[in-house]
Amino acid sequence: MNERNDGNFVGGLITGAIIGFVLGILFAPASGAETRKILGEKGKELLQKGKELLQGEAVEIEEE
Repeated sequence: MNERNDGNFVGGLITGAIIGFVLGILFAPASGAETRKILGEKGKELLQKGKELLQGEAVEIEEE
């Protein structure tokens, strides 16, 4: 595979995982308040991981 196809595959994989997670939470047997709490916590975790990933990428670029 070339780099363009690899990016499309990874993007699709991540998108599918996020959609599956959200649908799993929404259809889980939990109250609305519990579901919103879980989604909020997971959203914060995902945001933090994204920030860490971007910071790591910035460090790699600076080191080169």
